[in-house]
Amino acid sequence: MRNSLFPRAATAACLLAGLLSLAAPAAGQALLPFEPAPALSGAELAPAALLQGPLHKVAEPIQIKGFFGRYVIESKFGTFSVLGVDMLSVRVNELRAIEALQEVQRSQAFQDSLVRAAQAPVQLVQSAFTNPVGTVENVGQGLGSVLTRVGFLARSSAQTLADSTSSSGPAVSGLPGPAPGESPPPQFNGDPFGYNKARRDWAQQLGIDPYTSNPVLRPLLDNASAASFAGSFAINTAIGAVSMGANLVVGFDTDVRDAVWNQPPVDLARDNEARLLAVGVSGRTTRDFLRNRWFTPSQQTAFAVALAKLPGISNAESVVRVASQVQGENNVRFLVQSLRMLATYDGRAGRLTKLGMSTLVPFAITDEGAIVAAAAIDYAYWDQAAADFAQRGDLRGKHKVLLVAGGASYRAQEAFERKGWQVRIAQRP
Repeated sequence: MRNSLFPRAATAACLLAGLLSLAAPAAGQALLPFEPAPALSGAELAPAALLQGPLHKVAEPIQIKGFFGRYVIESKFGTFSVLGVDMLSVRVNELRAIEALQEVQRSQAFQDSLVRAAQAPVQLVQSAFTNPVGTVENVGQGLGSVLTRVGFLARSSAQTLADSTSSSGPAVSGLPGPAPGESPPPQFNGDPFGYNKARRDWAQQLGIDPYTSNPVLRPLLDNASAASFAGSFAINTAIGAVSMGANLVVGFDTDVRDAVWNQPPVDLARDNEARLLAVGVSGRTTRDFLRNRWFTPSQQTAFAVALAKLPGISNAESVVRVASQVQGENNVRFLVQSLRMLATYDGRAGRLTKLGMSTLVPFAITDEGAIVAAAAIDYAYWDQAAADFAQRGDLRGKHKVLLVAGGASYRAQEAFERKGWQVRIAQRP
């Protein structure tokens, strides 16, 4: 199987691996010579603040792998190797949070809170039954909030059992898998009493995603959450002077950021279900998507919000069906960011009327018959994978637009134009 454009970076080989060429070059349309994967200066790919700061420096040059930069972040907390500007932004922002949490957790007060937290589970369970209003996160909502969450969880459990007896539809072929050794994130469904509020409070104070995959930050956040929730360690007084602000992650708009910080996972899932049903996605496909652990509550919400920003568009079902089967954090982020690019499309080729998926690449058909495809990649260059994508049989239209999040080589732009594509670079939302 030959790799094709854009899904090559999720594994060590590529994020969009598995797209197959469905057409051969027509006579008289000789392809331009292929380019090797380039090594570029960081300044060609990312803002200066992401490349060097008081806590880190990114090794140069940046090798492009499967249309994404491979960024090696050297810091006093260790070396982080990530694919793509999206993950680079996330990890650089998290460095300040690591520094703040390490400083807080060296204090005696914090250590004492951890000891109390280890002794607390039994008392907390008893409190949930004797004083449920005092243990839910939205105290003003009281028992009603608890019962609503219990009801949603009960319905979800019943539907999971019922769905297990029937087929969920055909598998999507050609999707890339997770990176070697990458495991799905833990379950973040929480419980009806909203016990993960302390985690989200810490995340909000630090300006990070509470469901981060950072191997250094996540255990620090686990300990901080336990110390505050079960050990009564005060968050505001601990890090009030080092608050990180609102830089959650690249790609999260204000609505998503605030929802992730302020709502437990069960509430997010309930709201995301409503968003998907509202754009015409079937109940079964929606439930399959909500069960995909690779979409953390944050990414799940970002995906559903992006889709909801395409009102009146048809065939959203096709996008959610693919999303329900996507594996690997880089693949998830690619799909979410690409969908956000479509949601912010300016409409110069007509109004978007119908969605579709070319393996992991979302596209839309306009009311004027044009194809608009979106690829949240760092840098496009002309190789066999790019050539395969440029000729795909499922992307045929009288006018074709390719939105690229980052940049593209001159040869890649010329070669795509020869195949009828108008390439728009620097489209990162």
